[in-house]
Amino acid sequence: MGMSTGGTKGGVQSDINVTPLIDVLLVLLIIFLVAMPIMMKREALEVPRALDVGQMIDPQTQQLTIAVKNDGSFVFNDGDREQPIALADIAKTLRVKLADWHTGQDKFVFVDFDDKVGWKDVIATMDTIRSLAADVDHDEIKVALKVKDPPGGHPAP
Repeated sequence: MGMSTGGTKGGVQSDINVTPLIDVLLVLLIIFLVAMPIMMKREALEVPRALDVGQMIDPQTQQLTIAVKNDGSFVFNDGDREQPIALADIAKTLRVKLADWHTGQDKFVFVDFDDKVGWKDVIATMDTIRSLAADVDHDEIKVALKVKDPPGGHPAP
């Protein structure tokens, strides 16, 4: 084994030793590979099944719909009427409706959205509804996306 001293005059070698650099990079790579699944936020979607021809919705089922429009506005539908609603009023309006619901019945809050609405706005709306359902102590309230038929008119499999 020979050692270079940097030239013919006996100077110091100026080459960089890359072995410790590679060791540090490999350790960082392993840390990021382990931390990545933890950092990813997953959103569970509950898609309601399609009704068969002639099948009716159970009248005991209580459902509300919050529609998110392209312009950022919201429309609240309680089954009887639709009313425009501000983002700040969603919590107050839903809190009153969720508190009035009786136990023992199926309860659904659907989130409907226009095609151009950003996914982050839909998720933020769903998170708001879930937090309100937890505040009112209704664990049986299901928050789901309202499904639209594809352009061909055939429901998705």
